[in-house]
Amino acid sequence: SLITIKSIVRSRGNIAGVIIPIFEELTFDEQAYDLHFYPLWVDQALECLREYARLDALIATLATQIKLLSNELRTTSQRVNLFEKVKIPEAKENIRIIGIYLGDQQTAAVVRGKIAKKKLVGGH
Repeated sequence: SLITIKSIVRSRGNIAGVIIPIFEELTFDEQAYDLHFYPLWVDQALECLREYARLDALIATLATQIKLLSNELRTTSQRVNLFEKVKIPEAKENIRIIGIYLGDQQTAAVVRGKIAKKKLVGGH
């Protein structure tokens, strides 16, 4: 083989709290070859193969990014739906119940105040 992949260099990135791989470079082990035994187009073919391999590694990395971000999007959508459809209506209902309770307590305090005033004024 005239060319083999030596390593794929990736770094880590962060998009919306999701750690994703970021393609950096593809390195090759290249074998020396005798120009007398190979046709002239071999140099160009090897360059095309290097570019093809680089693009293939880039596409694989991008596919991994899409998969990771899609999973996070699904989780986030589920959480948003939970809040929109369950938690927010529950909170609104609880606020309504607390408002009624506070109104009842205020009314009871006014009534107690009037009773106390009546007792003080009436002398009981």
